[in-house]
Amino acid sequence: MTVPPSTAFEENIREEMGSLRGPVPPRRSGVYTFWQGRVAFYGILKALGVGPGDRILVPGFTCFVVPSAIFFAGAQPDYVDIEPDTLNISLRGIEAACGAHTRAVLVQHTYGVPANVFPIVQWARRRGIAVIEDCAHALGSRYLDPDGIWHEVGTAGDAAFFSSHWNKPVSTGLGGWAKVTNPQVEVRLRRFHDEECVSPSWREAVLLAAQVAVHKMFLTPRMYWMARTAYQWSYRRGVLIGSSTDEELRGVMPSEYCKRMSGFQEWLLRRLLATASLEAHRRLLKGIYDSALAAVGLPVLKIPEYADAVLLCYPVRVRNKDHVLAEARRHWIELGDWYKHPVDRPEDSNAADFGYRTGMCPEGERASREVVTLPMHSRVTEETARKSVNFLKELA
Repeated sequence: MTVPPSTAFEENIREEMGSLRGPVPPRRSGVYTFWQGRVAFYGILKALGVGPGDRILVPGFTCFVVPSAIFFAGAQPDYVDIEPDTLNISLRGIEAACGAHTRAVLVQHTYGVPANVFPIVQWARRRGIAVIEDCAHALGSRYLDPDGIWHEVGTAGDAAFFSSHWNKPVSTGLGGWAKVTNPQVEVRLRRFHDEECVSPSWREAVLLAAQVAVHKMFLTPRMYWMARTAYQWSYRRGVLIGSSTDEELRGVMPSEYCKRMSGFQEWLLRRLLATASLEAHRRLLKGIYDSALAAVGLPVLKIPEYADAVLLCYPVRVRNKDHVLAEARRHWIELGDWYKHPVDRPEDSNAADFGYRTGMCPEGERASREVVTLPMHSRVTEETARKSVNFLKELA
């Protein structure tokens, strides 16, 4: 990985760290920020009173950090298969998986496509089951209620969590936040945030700010594979703050799992949410991808009528995923591979540690074998988008 020129690097660091000397703006009522989005999910589980003996329904097309948080709360995940078109959990699957000990259902808005939440919420409320929305991919997306009114994702269920991780629509390096509307749940979540969580150290805040500055300089489609390799190499050697610890990958709760956001993350998140034009850019790219994919005979993503999607990335099914990704790396084409498994995780960890067994979610397993993702971030241009589609045309 090439080190950026010192002047540019120092300017980025100064920009990212500039507000650490100033006060953090007051938080919005019902919104609590955390070092990582998974901690926000864990805090919601704790605030809902989830514990030993409880079961949480989750989609079989997710990240290992989801079942990890459930295990850390003392509960167990039950995996529910996904719909092949939206890649989201369905009410029919939830109904089939629900049992006597089901305490909550996690509704993930995969790649930014909203799930059909309102029928799930109505079904869950009749049974006293909580609905938690996983909005990590879906900042800016909306869904339609039965009265024909549009709502932002994260507002229909009992609670929701968002992510501002490296690859999310807005990024604070690491980070996430929880949002609740139930006053009793909010009291318990505030107690968890203020009393059970610790603040990151000054060293962690400074190191994360440095990583954010470097990330900004290398966030280009052409540099994607090099930056990814450099990050993995640096993380394994302890040079960078990573997303997950070795303990977490073994299903063991890290000793400093429960952390709040740093002042730097809070400031950067508020600045990005106030100034980001992510919605217009991502809608433009979706239109470009739609037309380009249709022109070369590749499948176009269909958004349901109840959904208004601001995509995190654009999913495309291919028959030869491993070959396509290998060739993309060789030709410096940015393509994503989430998810590689219904419980996506590093290859040296075991799905059984997270309660998943092969055959539980056939559609999730098929999607894991077939789906690659086209990038939607701010530095993807129309030329880059068309180049990526033409690359897929030749290989997929």
